[in-house]
Amino acid sequence: MNFLGWIDHDGDREEAILRALGAAKGNDARDELGLGTIRDSFADLFFPGISTIQQRVRYFLFVQWCCELAASQGEADRIVARLRANEETLIGSLKHLGEGRGVIGILSQEALERMPSEIYWNGLAVLGMRRIRGGRSRWARQVAVSRRAARESNLLDEGRKPAVDLGFDADRPDPPEGFPNIDDLDFALTQEERDFLRSRLSAACIDGDRLGHRYNLFGTFSRHRRATRAAWLWDHPRVGTLKPEVRDMVMLAAAFARVMHGAAILYNVCVARLLPPTPDATRLVAQHSKAFTDWAGALGAADVDLLARRLPEIPRLGALTRHRVDERTLGFVRRWTELAPCGADLLDHAGALALVGDREVYLKAGGGTSRIRFSKQRERWKGDSGSQMMDFRWFRARSCLNDLAAKPSA
Repeated sequence: MNFLGWIDHDGDREEAILRALGAAKGNDARDELGLGTIRDSFADLFFPGISTIQQRVRYFLFVQWCCELAASQGEADRIVARLRANEETLIGSLKHLGEGRGVIGILSQEALERMPSEIYWNGLAVLGMRRIRGGRSRWARQVAVSRRAARESNLLDEGRKPAVDLGFDADRPDPPEGFPNIDDLDFALTQEERDFLRSRLSAACIDGDRLGHRYNLFGTFSRHRRATRAAWLWDHPRVGTLKPEVRDMVMLAAAFARVMHGAAILYNVCVARLLPPTPDATRLVAQHSKAFTDWAGALGAADVDLLARRLPEIPRLGALTRHRVDERTLGFVRRWTELAPCGADLLDHAGALALVGDREVYLKAGGGTSRIRFSKQRERWKGDSGSQMMDFRWFRARSCLNDLAAKPSA
């Protein structure tokens, strides 16, 4: 069994692990070629506090309200248990919305392993809504300690109401009456909630020194007060109003996504060609080869030139967002960028096929998960892995922005 643990005395380290776990979940996180550190560097700059498994922005408030209600309990274990009970009640209050509306746990309900508080926990800190560092257990212990200290203080100063630090921003909007047990609860925001969350998202920044805040897109994008259907973040109606430095960073991310998309497709071609000869294998080879040819036909020289020219800047972005972009990853991106202008010819280019295959083997063979190296892994393959173009969590951020929009889509 695989598991991840850490000694419970370093809040900063625990916070970093929680952030990494939150960012590494969801379909967008499949990373066969080790590009995740660069992808997540861009995503953390553009949409800090958002992960690939968050869908509705009102959950930030739902989770804080559930935590505050749970904090009325005495000891830490009772606080944690009440938080779980509150979240189960929340699931029940939202299940009337049905599937496909972003309700967490609508199918699993009480058996759910990852509760909303776990999914939104790191984001609450990045948005400045949660002040106590570390995980939920640490938070519960610190609330219990604060309650005991307040009680002891009150014994010495009778008549004064004990002040308990709940670890959250006290200026948040109040929960609706009866929360979380509300029959018609939904994701519609009040104006006060909308203003509060827009402010927190716009001010969010992944690095403590706030050097990356200038790249936060929530401030500019949330001023577009209608829902958007933009397929990619660089298609948003407000991109043209970004400051030049920020717009250039968005264009660099777009170039990185478009150029490296070809490598991800070619990886699928490589795996499909290694399958035993069957009609399904033939179909997969044809399917991925066509996708690669389509990619080659759409790739623009400007994207290749831009990525080649600005590739040396990417390690700095990684350091800014606490992601380590190593030299092997840069070397892989550099070499693929050099090959990309060859277009569809790369389907039979020995150097390109070796580059992609060797990269996957280097990353995964040691753990026994390489599909290029191990036939048993190919047997488990479902025919497509990581071939979607990187979106830098745009689809989740778009959902949050649309929740904030005051008007429906035009």
